[in-house]
Amino acid sequence: MSTPGDSGSGAPLSIHGERRRRRGGGSGSGEEDCISGLPDALLHEILVRLRSAAAAARTSVLSRRWRRVWAHLPELHLVAPPAAAPTSFPATVDAALGGYLAPTLERLGVSHTTDQHWRNLRISAGRIAPWLRFAAERVVGELNLYLCVPQIFAVSTPEVVDEEAALELPVCQRAKRIQLHLQYAYTTWLRPQASGLLFAALTSLKIDGYVHMQGSDLTALVSMQCPCLRDLDLFITLIAIFDVSIHSNSLHRLMLNVLETRHLEISAPSLEELVISNPPMEAQISAPKLVKVAWDYHYDPHLIRFVVGRRLQLLRTSTQALSLAMQFHRVDDLNLSVNLDFHDAARYGSFLNEANKLPKCKSFCIFLWWGRHALLPVMLHLLRSCNDTKKLQVHLCGSSPQPVMHSCLPSCLCRSEESRKIDGIDLNSLEVAEISGFSGSHEQMELVEFLSNNAGVLKRLLINDEFCSMPKEVREKVRSMCHPNVEVGFFVLRKGRQLGDDRTRVLPLLSKCVYHDRSVALVLSQSHHLRNELLVACDYYVELRGTDEKR
Repeated sequence: MSTPGDSGSGAPLSIHGERRRRRGGGSGSGEEDCISGLPDALLHEILVRLRSAAAAARTSVLSRRWRRVWAHLPELHLVAPPAAAPTSFPATVDAALGGYLAPTLERLGVSHTTDQHWRNLRISAGRIAPWLRFAAERVVGELNLYLCVPQIFAVSTPEVVDEEAALELPVCQRAKRIQLHLQYAYTTWLRPQASGLLFAALTSLKIDGYVHMQGSDLTALVSMQCPCLRDLDLFITLIAIFDVSIHSNSLHRLMLNVLETRHLEISAPSLEELVISNPPMEAQISAPKLVKVAWDYHYDPHLIRFVVGRRLQLLRTSTQALSLAMQFHRVDDLNLSVNLDFHDAARYGSFLNEANKLPKCKSFCIFLWWGRHALLPVMLHLLRSCNDTKKLQVHLCGSSPQPVMHSCLPSCLCRSEESRKIDGIDLNSLEVAEISGFSGSHEQMELVEFLSNNAGVLKRLLINDEFCSMPKEVREKVRSMCHPNVEVGFFVLRKGRQLGDDRTRVLPLLSKCVYHDRSVALVLSQSHHLRNELLVACDYYVELRGTDEKR
Protein backbone atom coordinates (compact mmCIF):
# COMPACT_ATOMS: atom_id res chain seq x y z
CA MET A 1 0.00 0.00 0.00
CA SER A 2 1.30 3.44 -0.86
CA THR A 3 1.66 6.08 1.81
CA PRO A 4 0.90 9.78 1.35
CA GLY A 5 3.63 11.31 -0.74
CA ASP A 6 4.72 7.86 -1.99
CA SER A 7 5.24 7.34 -5.72
CA GLY A 8 3.41 4.04 -5.50
CA SER A 9 6.44 1.92 -6.35
CA GLY A 10 6.28 0.09 -3.06
CA ALA A 11 10.06 0.30 -2.65
CA PRO A 12 10.97 -0.31 1.00
CA LEU A 13 12.39 2.35 3.32
CA SER A 14 15.69 1.98 5.11
CA ILE A 15 15.84 2.40 8.90
CA HIS A 16 16.85 6.05 8.34
CA GLY A 17 13.89 6.77 6.11
CA GLU A 18 15.77 6.83 2.79
CA ARG A 19 14.15 5.04 -0.12
CA ARG A 20 16.52 2.48 -1.50
CA ARG A 21 17.60 3.41 -4.97
CA ARG A 22 16.89 1.15 -7.93
CA ARG A 23 20.09 0.18 -9.61
CA GLY A 24 18.75 -2.36 -12.10
CA GLY A 25 18.33 -1.95 -15.81
CA GLY A 26 21.41 0.25 -16.18
CA SER A 27 19.27 3.32 -16.32
CA GLY A 28 20.85 4.92 -13.26
CA SER A 29 17.50 6.36 -12.37
CA GLY A 30 16.44 6.56 -8.73
CA GLU A 31 13.91 8.07 -6.44
CA GLU A 32 14.58 10.57 -3.64
CA ASP A 33 12.42 11.88 -0.86
CA CYS A 34 10.77 15.26 -1.36
CA ILE A 35 12.89 17.08 1.22
CA SER A 36 16.19 16.13 -0.41
CA GLY A 37 14.98 17.72 -3.62
CA LEU A 38 14.72 21.15 -1.98
CA PRO A 39 17.37 23.77 -2.85
CA ASP A 40 20.37 24.11 -0.53
CA ALA A 41 19.30 27.52 0.74
CA LEU A 42 16.02 26.11 2.03
CA LEU A 43 17.70 23.09 3.61
CA HIS A 44 20.10 25.43 5.36
CA GLU A 45 17.16 27.42 6.67
CA ILE A 46 15.64 24.23 8.09
CA LEU A 47 18.84 23.00 9.74
CA VAL A 48 19.76 26.38 11.22
CA ARG A 49 16.49 26.27 13.15
CA LEU A 50 17.82 23.25 15.04
CA ARG A 51 20.36 25.61 16.66
CA SER A 52 22.72 22.68 17.05
CA ALA A 53 25.58 21.83 14.70
CA ALA A 54 25.66 18.29 16.13
CA ALA A 55 21.97 17.73 15.32
CA ALA A 56 22.47 19.19 11.85
CA ALA A 57 25.48 16.93 11.21
CA ARG A 58 23.47 13.85 12.19
CA THR A 59 21.29 14.40 9.13
CA SER A 60 24.26 13.14 7.11
CA VAL A 61 22.96 9.59 7.59
CA LEU A 62 19.83 10.32 5.55
CA SER A 63 21.49 10.10 2.15
CA ARG A 64 24.52 11.16 0.12
CA ARG A 65 22.64 14.36 -0.66
CA TRP A 66 22.66 15.28 3.04
CA ARG A 67 26.25 14.38 3.88
CA ARG A 68 27.68 17.86 3.41
CA VAL A 69 24.59 20.03 3.76
CA TRP A 70 25.49 20.90 7.36
CA ALA A 71 29.02 21.88 6.29
CA HIS A 72 27.64 24.83 4.34
CA LEU A 73 25.22 26.17 6.97
CA PRO A 74 25.32 29.96 7.49
CA GLU A 75 25.33 29.41 11.27
CA LEU A 76 27.12 26.91 13.52
CA HIS A 77 25.93 26.40 17.11
CA LEU A 78 28.29 24.12 19.05
CA VAL A 79 26.79 23.55 22.49
CA ALA A 80 28.20 21.03 24.95
CA PRO A 81 25.75 18.83 26.88
CA PRO A 82 25.73 19.67 30.62
CA ALA A 83 27.59 16.47 31.48
CA ALA A 84 30.30 16.92 28.83
CA ALA A 85 33.81 17.37 30.18
CA PRO A 86 36.22 19.89 28.64
CA THR A 87 38.48 16.96 27.73
CA SER A 88 35.96 15.79 25.12
CA PHE A 89 34.19 18.96 24.02
CA PRO A 90 37.22 20.68 22.38
CA ALA A 91 37.67 17.65 20.13
CA THR A 92 34.04 17.96 19.05
CA VAL A 93 34.55 21.63 18.20
CA ASP A 94 37.77 20.87 16.33
CA ALA A 95 36.02 18.24 14.23
CA ALA A 96 33.07 20.51 13.40
CA LEU A 97 35.27 23.44 12.38
CA GLY A 98 37.61 21.16 10.46
CA GLY A 99 34.71 19.74 8.47
CA TYR A 100 33.11 23.07 7.65
CA LEU A 101 33.39 23.84 3.93
CA ALA A 102 31.73 27.21 3.27
CA PRO A 103 34.07 30.19 2.82
CA THR A 104 32.07 32.43 5.16
CA LEU A 105 29.97 31.94 8.29
CA GLU A 106 27.26 34.32 9.50
CA ARG A 107 27.32 33.17 13.11
CA LEU A 108 29.61 30.94 15.16
CA GLY A 109 28.48 30.05 18.66
CA VAL A 110 30.59 27.83 20.95
CA SER A 111 29.14 27.24 24.42
CA HIS A 112 30.29 25.03 27.27
CA THR A 113 28.72 25.16 30.71
CA THR A 114 28.63 22.36 33.24
CA ASP A 115 27.12 21.61 36.62
CA GLN A 116 30.07 19.48 37.71
CA HIS A 117 31.09 22.00 40.34
CA TRP A 118 33.12 19.55 42.39
CA ARG A 119 35.68 19.07 39.63
CA ASN A 120 38.42 21.26 38.28
CA LEU A 121 37.67 21.44 34.55
CA ARG A 122 40.17 23.82 33.05
CA ILE A 123 40.66 24.13 29.30
CA SER A 124 44.05 25.19 27.96
CA ALA A 125 44.33 28.40 25.95
CA GLY A 126 46.05 26.36 23.24
CA ARG A 127 42.84 24.42 22.57
CA ILE A 128 40.80 27.62 22.13
CA ALA A 129 43.24 29.59 19.95
CA PRO A 130 42.46 27.62 16.73
CA TRP A 131 38.73 28.39 17.17
CA LEU A 132 39.47 32.10 17.23
CA ARG A 133 41.71 31.80 14.18
CA PHE A 134 38.90 30.00 12.35
CA ALA A 135 36.52 32.81 13.32
CA ALA A 136 38.98 35.43 12.06
CA GLU A 137 39.05 33.72 8.65
CA ARG A 138 35.37 32.81 8.21
CA VAL A 139 32.98 34.76 10.46
CA VAL A 140 31.27 37.70 8.76
CA GLY A 141 28.52 38.24 11.34
CA GLU A 142 28.63 37.20 15.00
CA LEU A 143 31.14 35.29 17.14
CA ASN A 144 29.87 34.10 20.52
CA LEU A 145 32.34 32.14 22.64
CA TYR A 146 30.87 31.21 26.04
CA LEU A 147 33.11 28.97 28.16
CA CYS A 148 32.04 28.69 31.78
CA VAL A 149 33.50 25.72 33.61
CA PRO A 150 34.05 25.57 37.39
CA GLN A 151 37.45 26.24 38.88
CA ILE A 152 38.68 24.95 42.22
CA PHE A 153 40.24 27.90 44.01
CA ALA A 154 42.23 27.57 47.20
CA VAL A 155 43.30 30.38 49.49
CA SER A 156 46.90 29.57 48.69
CA THR A 157 46.33 29.46 44.93
CA PRO A 158 48.41 32.27 43.40
CA GLU A 159 46.98 34.21 40.50
CA VAL A 160 49.61 33.72 37.83
CA VAL A 161 49.42 35.56 34.52
CA ASP A 162 52.10 34.09 32.27
CA GLU A 163 52.65 32.94 28.70
CA GLU A 164 50.82 29.70 29.42
CA ALA A 165 47.65 31.66 30.16
CA ALA A 166 48.00 33.88 27.08
CA LEU A 167 45.27 33.70 24.46
CA GLU A 168 45.69 35.70 21.28
CA LEU A 169 42.66 37.49 19.90
CA PRO A 170 43.23 37.50 16.13
CA VAL A 171 41.88 40.33 14.02
CA CYS A 172 38.41 39.42 12.76
CA GLN A 173 38.20 41.81 9.85
CA ARG A 174 34.64 40.92 8.81
CA ALA A 175 32.97 40.07 12.14
CA LYS A 176 30.30 42.55 13.22
CA ARG A 177 29.64 41.34 16.79
CA ILE A 178 31.98 39.53 19.19
CA GLN A 179 31.09 38.19 22.65
CA LEU A 180 33.76 36.42 24.69
CA HIS A 181 32.91 34.95 28.09
CA LEU A 182 36.17 33.30 29.11
CA GLN A 183 35.86 31.45 32.38
CA TYR A 184 37.65 28.24 31.50
CA ALA A 185 40.83 28.69 33.61
CA TYR A 186 42.06 30.54 36.68
CA THR A 187 43.19 33.41 34.51
CA THR A 188 43.18 34.29 30.83
CA TRP A 189 45.67 36.80 29.49
CA LEU A 190 43.90 38.10 26.39
CA ARG A 191 46.28 39.67 23.90
CA PRO A 192 44.99 41.30 20.69
CA GLN A 193 46.96 40.30 17.63
CA ALA A 194 49.80 42.70 16.93
CA SER A 195 49.26 43.58 13.29
CA GLY A 196 48.28 46.51 11.16
CA LEU A 197 44.88 44.94 10.45
CA LEU A 198 41.58 46.32 11.72
CA PHE A 199 38.36 44.92 13.10
CA ALA A 200 36.91 46.90 10.24
CA ALA A 201 33.27 45.78 10.50
CA LEU A 202 33.04 45.31 14.29
CA THR A 203 30.17 47.26 15.88
CA SER A 204 29.70 45.38 19.18
CA LEU A 205 32.33 43.89 21.52
CA LYS A 206 31.77 42.23 24.89
CA ILE A 207 34.52 40.59 26.99
CA ASP A 208 34.13 39.20 30.50
CA GLY A 209 35.14 36.27 32.72
CA TYR A 210 38.54 35.61 34.31
CA VAL A 211 40.17 37.92 31.79
CA HIS A 212 43.31 40.02 32.21
CA MET A 213 44.68 42.50 29.69
CA GLN A 214 47.50 44.96 29.45
CA GLY A 215 46.28 48.54 29.69
CA SER A 216 48.21 49.42 26.54
CA ASP A 217 46.64 46.49 24.64
CA LEU A 218 43.15 47.56 25.67
CA THR A 219 43.81 51.13 24.59
CA ALA A 220 45.15 50.04 21.20
CA LEU A 221 42.31 47.58 20.60
CA VAL A 222 39.50 50.06 21.22
CA SER A 223 41.08 53.30 20.03
CA MET A 224 43.06 52.11 17.02
CA GLN A 225 41.73 48.78 15.75
CA CYS A 226 37.92 49.18 15.92
CA PRO A 227 36.93 52.20 13.78
CA CYS A 228 33.20 51.29 13.63
CA LEU A 229 32.65 50.14 17.23
CA ARG A 230 29.33 51.35 18.66
CA ASP A 231 28.81 49.12 21.71
CA LEU A 232 31.60 48.15 24.13
CA ASP A 233 31.06 46.07 27.30
CA LEU A 234 34.15 45.08 29.33
CA PHE A 235 34.50 43.25 32.64
CA ILE A 236 38.22 42.59 32.93
CA THR A 237 41.23 43.16 35.17
CA LEU A 238 44.39 44.93 34.09
CA ILE A 239 47.53 42.87 34.61
CA ALA A 240 49.11 45.79 36.43
CA ILE A 241 47.75 49.14 37.60
CA PHE A 242 47.79 51.13 34.41
CA ASP A 243 46.15 53.93 32.44
CA VAL A 244 43.43 53.29 29.87
CA SER A 245 42.60 55.67 27.06
CA ILE A 246 39.50 55.29 24.89
CA HIS A 247 39.27 57.57 21.88
CA SER A 248 36.44 56.69 19.53
CA ASN A 249 34.27 58.69 17.16
CA SER A 250 31.85 55.79 16.70
CA LEU A 251 31.06 54.63 20.27
CA HIS A 252 27.44 55.08 21.36
CA ARG A 253 27.32 52.78 24.41
CA LEU A 254 30.14 52.05 26.84
CA MET A 255 29.98 49.72 29.87
CA LEU A 256 33.23 49.52 31.82
CA ASN A 257 34.16 47.32 34.75
CA VAL A 258 37.94 47.43 34.44
CA LEU A 259 39.75 46.70 37.67
CA GLU A 260 43.17 48.18 38.48
CA THR A 261 42.66 51.28 36.32
CA ARG A 262 44.75 54.21 37.47
CA HIS A 263 43.70 56.92 35.02
CA LEU A 264 40.82 56.61 32.58
CA GLU A 265 40.52 58.94 29.61
CA ILE A 266 37.44 58.83 27.41
CA SER A 267 36.96 61.00 24.36
CA ALA A 268 33.82 59.92 22.52
CA PRO A 269 31.87 62.65 20.72
CA SER A 270 29.02 60.25 19.79
CA LEU A 271 28.73 58.48 23.16
CA GLU A 272 25.16 58.41 24.50
CA GLU A 273 25.28 55.86 27.35
CA LEU A 274 28.03 55.32 29.93
CA VAL A 275 28.06 52.73 32.73
CA ILE A 276 31.02 52.69 35.12
CA SER A 277 30.85 49.78 37.57
CA ASN A 278 34.33 50.04 39.05
CA PRO A 279 35.56 53.62 38.98
CA PRO A 280 39.20 54.44 38.28
CA MET A 281 41.42 56.46 40.58
CA GLU A 282 41.27 59.38 38.16
CA ALA A 283 39.24 60.08 35.03
CA GLN A 284 38.75 62.63 32.28
CA ILE A 285 35.52 62.02 30.34
CA SER A 286 34.50 64.06 27.31
CA ALA A 287 31.16 63.03 25.82
CA PRO A 288 29.01 66.02 24.78
CA LYS A 289 26.10 63.83 23.56
CA LEU A 290 25.88 61.73 26.73
CA VAL A 291 22.25 61.19 27.85
CA LYS A 292 22.48 58.10 30.13
CA VAL A 293 24.96 57.69 32.98
CA ALA A 294 25.34 55.00 35.65
CA TRP A 295 27.99 55.63 38.31
CA ASP A 296 27.33 53.84 41.59
CA TYR A 297 30.58 54.23 43.46
CA HIS A 298 32.78 56.93 44.94
CA TYR A 299 33.09 60.08 42.89
CA ASP A 300 35.65 62.78 43.65
CA PRO A 301 35.12 65.89 41.47
CA HIS A 302 38.77 66.86 42.02
CA LEU A 303 40.01 63.61 40.47
CA ILE A 304 37.19 62.77 38.05
CA ARG A 305 36.02 65.32 35.53
CA PHE A 306 33.01 65.10 33.22
CA VAL A 307 32.75 67.30 30.14
CA VAL A 308 29.11 66.70 29.22
CA GLY A 309 25.81 68.53 28.82
CA ARG A 310 23.61 69.76 31.68
CA ARG A 311 20.64 67.50 30.99
CA LEU A 312 20.34 63.70 31.00
CA GLN A 313 17.62 61.21 30.19
CA LEU A 314 18.83 58.81 32.90
CA LEU A 315 21.18 59.05 35.86
CA ARG A 316 21.76 56.05 38.12
CA THR A 317 24.00 56.83 41.05
CA SER A 318 24.34 56.64 44.83
CA THR A 319 25.03 58.83 47.83
CA GLN A 320 28.73 58.12 47.26
CA ALA A 321 28.54 60.14 44.04
CA LEU A 322 26.11 62.95 44.85
CA SER A 323 28.60 65.51 43.61
CA LEU A 324 28.19 63.94 40.17
CA ALA A 325 24.40 64.41 40.33
CA MET A 326 24.90 68.06 41.19
CA GLN A 327 26.57 68.63 37.80
CA PHE A 328 23.25 68.19 36.02
CA HIS A 329 20.40 70.68 36.10
CA ARG A 330 17.69 68.25 34.96
CA VAL A 331 17.41 64.47 34.66
CA ASP A 332 14.33 62.82 33.18
CA ASP A 333 14.83 59.61 35.20
CA LEU A 334 16.86 59.75 38.43
CA ASN A 335 17.75 56.47 40.20
CA LEU A 336 19.41 57.06 43.57
CA SER A 337 20.73 54.45 46.02
CA VAL A 338 20.82 55.78 49.58
CA ASN A 339 22.60 53.70 52.21
CA LEU A 340 22.06 55.02 55.74
CA ASP A 341 22.93 51.78 57.48
CA PHE A 342 25.15 53.50 60.07
CA HIS A 343 24.69 55.19 63.46
CA ASP A 344 27.11 58.10 63.03
CA ALA A 345 25.19 61.39 63.44
CA ALA A 346 27.97 63.43 61.80
CA ARG A 347 27.91 61.20 58.77
CA TYR A 348 24.16 61.62 58.54
CA GLY A 349 24.67 65.38 58.61
CA SER A 350 27.11 65.08 55.72
CA PHE A 351 24.49 63.17 53.76
CA LEU A 352 21.97 65.99 54.30
CA ASN A 353 24.43 68.59 53.03
CA GLU A 354 25.41 66.55 49.96
CA ALA A 355 21.80 65.75 49.02
CA ASN A 356 20.69 69.39 49.08
CA LYS A 357 20.97 70.01 45.34
CA LEU A 358 19.68 67.03 43.45
CA PRO A 359 18.69 67.66 39.84
CA LYS A 360 15.04 68.14 38.90
CA CYS A 361 13.51 64.98 37.51
CA LYS A 362 10.29 63.62 36.01
CA SER A 363 10.76 60.15 37.53
CA PHE A 364 12.52 59.63 40.87
CA CYS A 365 13.47 56.09 41.95
CA ILE A 366 14.97 55.70 45.45
CA PHE A 367 16.60 52.55 46.83
CA LEU A 368 16.78 53.25 50.55
CA TRP A 369 18.65 51.36 53.29
CA TRP A 370 17.23 53.32 56.21
CA GLY A 371 16.97 51.11 59.32
CA ARG A 372 19.34 53.17 61.50
CA HIS A 373 17.54 56.49 61.01
CA ALA A 374 14.01 57.84 60.93
CA LEU A 375 12.33 57.18 57.59
CA LEU A 376 10.10 60.21 57.12
CA PRO A 377 12.82 62.88 57.73
CA VAL A 378 15.05 61.14 55.18
CA MET A 379 12.26 61.04 52.61
CA LEU A 380 11.24 64.65 53.26
CA HIS A 381 14.80 65.77 52.60
CA LEU A 382 14.96 63.84 49.31
CA LEU A 383 11.49 64.92 48.18
CA ARG A 384 12.50 68.58 48.20
CA SER A 385 13.98 67.79 44.78
CA CYS A 386 10.63 66.55 43.45
CA ASN A 387 8.95 69.78 42.46
CA ASP A 388 8.35 68.57 38.89
CA THR A 389 8.31 64.84 39.56
CA LYS A 390 5.39 62.86 38.13
CA LYS A 391 6.41 59.39 39.25
CA LEU A 392 8.02 58.29 42.54
CA GLN A 393 9.33 54.81 43.30
CA VAL A 394 10.61 53.98 46.80
CA HIS A 395 12.28 50.63 47.43
CA LEU A 396 12.72 50.08 51.18
CA CYS A 397 15.72 47.78 51.57
CA GLY A 398 17.51 46.28 54.52
CA SER A 399 18.82 43.13 56.12
CA SER A 400 15.53 42.55 57.92
CA PRO A 401 12.07 42.41 56.33
CA GLN A 402 10.84 44.71 59.08
CA PRO A 403 13.64 47.06 60.09
CA VAL A 404 13.68 48.02 63.75
CA MET A 405 12.83 51.53 64.83
CA HIS A 406 15.77 53.85 64.12
CA SER A 407 18.68 53.24 66.47
CA CYS A 408 20.82 56.34 65.91
CA LEU A 409 21.92 58.60 68.75
CA PRO A 410 19.34 60.97 70.32
CA SER A 411 21.40 63.89 69.05
CA CYS A 412 21.04 62.79 65.41
CA LEU A 413 19.43 65.35 63.12
CA CYS A 414 16.82 62.83 61.96
CA ARG A 415 15.19 63.07 65.41
CA SER A 416 14.87 66.85 65.47
CA GLU A 417 11.58 68.66 64.93
CA GLU A 418 13.26 70.65 62.16
CA SER A 419 13.72 67.47 60.12
CA ARG A 420 9.95 66.96 59.91
CA LYS A 421 9.10 70.33 58.41
CA ILE A 422 7.67 70.18 54.92
CA ASP A 423 8.74 73.64 53.80
CA GLY A 424 9.96 73.66 50.20
CA ILE A 425 8.30 70.37 49.25
CA ASP A 426 5.95 70.60 46.27
CA LEU A 427 4.31 67.38 45.09
CA ASN A 428 1.66 69.01 42.95
CA SER A 429 2.93 67.19 39.84
CA LEU A 430 3.12 63.71 41.42
CA GLU A 431 0.70 61.30 39.70
CA VAL A 432 2.09 57.84 40.49
CA ALA A 433 3.76 56.48 43.63
CA GLU A 434 5.12 52.96 44.18
CA ILE A 435 6.49 51.55 47.44
CA SER A 436 8.15 48.14 47.77
CA GLY A 437 9.46 46.37 50.87
CA PHE A 438 6.45 47.68 52.79
CA SER A 439 5.79 46.12 56.21
CA GLY A 440 3.14 48.52 57.50
CA SER A 441 5.31 49.92 60.30
CA HIS A 442 4.41 53.23 61.93
CA GLU A 443 7.12 55.09 60.03
CA GLN A 444 6.10 53.62 56.70
CA MET A 445 2.47 54.51 57.33
CA GLU A 446 3.65 58.06 58.04
CA LEU A 447 5.18 58.16 54.57
CA VAL A 448 1.95 56.96 52.95
CA GLU A 449 -0.05 59.53 54.88
CA PHE A 450 2.32 62.33 53.85
CA LEU A 451 2.06 61.38 50.17
CA SER A 452 -1.73 61.11 50.27
CA ASN A 453 -2.09 64.48 52.01
CA ASN A 454 0.39 66.44 49.89
CA ALA A 455 0.22 64.97 46.39
CA GLY A 456 -2.93 66.71 45.19
CA VAL A 457 -3.08 65.08 41.75
CA LEU A 458 -2.01 61.60 42.80
CA LYS A 459 -3.76 59.02 40.60
CA ARG A 460 -2.20 55.70 41.57
CA LEU A 461 -0.55 54.22 44.64
CA LEU A 462 0.99 50.74 44.27
CA ILE A 463 2.41 48.94 47.32
CA ASN A 464 4.34 45.71 47.70
CA ASP A 465 3.17 44.50 51.14
CA GLU A 466 4.83 41.07 51.18
CA PHE A 467 6.58 41.85 54.49
CA CYS A 468 3.37 42.89 56.18
CA SER A 469 2.31 40.65 59.09
CA MET A 470 -1.29 41.92 59.03
CA PRO A 471 -1.92 42.77 55.37
CA LYS A 472 -5.71 43.04 55.59
CA GLU A 473 -5.66 45.64 58.36
CA VAL A 474 -2.82 47.57 56.74
CA ARG A 475 -4.51 47.67 53.34
CA GLU A 476 -7.72 48.97 54.87
CA LYS A 477 -5.81 51.67 56.71
CA VAL A 478 -3.89 52.72 53.60
CA ARG A 479 -7.11 52.99 51.59
CA SER A 480 -8.67 55.09 54.32
CA MET A 481 -5.77 57.55 54.09
CA CYS A 482 -6.12 58.04 50.33
CA HIS A 483 -8.60 60.17 48.43
CA PRO A 484 -11.35 58.09 46.76
CA ASN A 485 -10.04 59.12 43.33
CA VAL A 486 -6.66 57.52 44.04
CA GLU A 487 -6.34 54.01 42.62
CA VAL A 488 -4.71 51.85 45.31
CA GLY A 489 -3.21 48.45 44.49
CA PHE A 490 -1.18 45.88 46.43
CA PHE A 491 1.03 43.05 45.26
CA VAL A 492 3.24 40.38 46.76
CA LEU A 493 6.06 38.30 45.36
CA ARG A 494 5.89 34.60 46.08
CA LYS A 495 9.33 33.07 45.74
CA GLY A 496 11.26 29.95 46.49
CA ARG A 497 14.43 31.85 47.22
CA GLN A 498 15.51 35.10 48.83
CA LEU A 499 14.14 38.10 46.94
CA GLY A 500 17.03 40.49 47.64
CA ASP A 501 17.32 43.43 45.27
CA ASP A 502 15.77 41.51 42.35
CA ARG A 503 12.51 43.26 43.22
CA THR A 504 13.84 46.18 41.18
CA ARG A 505 13.45 44.04 38.07
CA VAL A 506 9.77 43.46 38.82
CA LEU A 507 8.41 46.95 39.38
CA PRO A 508 9.16 48.34 35.90
CA LEU A 509 7.27 45.39 34.43
CA LEU A 510 4.43 45.91 36.88
CA SER A 511 4.23 49.54 35.86
CA LYS A 512 3.99 48.44 32.24
CA CYS A 513 0.96 46.34 33.19
CA VAL A 514 -0.71 48.67 35.65
CA TYR A 515 -0.74 51.89 33.72
CA HIS A 516 -2.59 50.54 30.72
CA ASP A 517 -5.85 49.92 32.57
CA ARG A 518 -7.63 50.64 35.79
CA SER A 519 -7.51 47.15 37.22
CA VAL A 520 -4.09 45.65 37.81
CA ALA A 521 -5.34 42.09 38.22
CA LEU A 522 -7.53 42.36 35.13
CA VAL A 523 -4.65 43.55 32.99
CA LEU A 524 -2.41 40.69 34.07
CA SER A 525 -5.14 38.12 33.56
CA GLN A 526 -5.74 39.35 30.01
CA SER A 527 -2.11 40.03 29.06
CA HIS A 528 -0.53 36.60 29.21
CA HIS A 529 2.65 37.76 27.48
CA LEU A 530 3.30 40.27 30.26
CA ARG A 531 2.58 37.67 32.92
CA ASN A 532 5.08 35.32 31.29
CA GLU A 533 7.60 38.12 31.03
CA LEU A 534 7.33 38.66 34.77
CA LEU A 535 7.72 34.97 35.55
CA VAL A 536 10.64 34.41 33.21
CA ALA A 537 12.55 37.57 34.09
CA CYS A 538 12.24 37.25 37.84
CA ASP A 539 11.61 33.56 38.51
CA TYR A 540 8.90 34.52 40.93
CA TYR A 541 5.18 34.04 41.07
CA VAL A 542 3.66 37.49 41.01
CA GLU A 543 0.27 37.97 42.59
CA LEU A 544 -1.54 41.27 42.37
CA ARG A 545 -4.43 42.16 44.61
CA GLY A 546 -6.92 44.78 43.53
CA THR A 547 -8.99 43.78 46.57
CA ASP A 548 -8.36 41.57 49.57
CA GLU A 549 -9.18 38.49 47.52
CA LYS A 550 -6.62 36.63 45.45
CA ARG A 551 -6.86 37.28 41.73
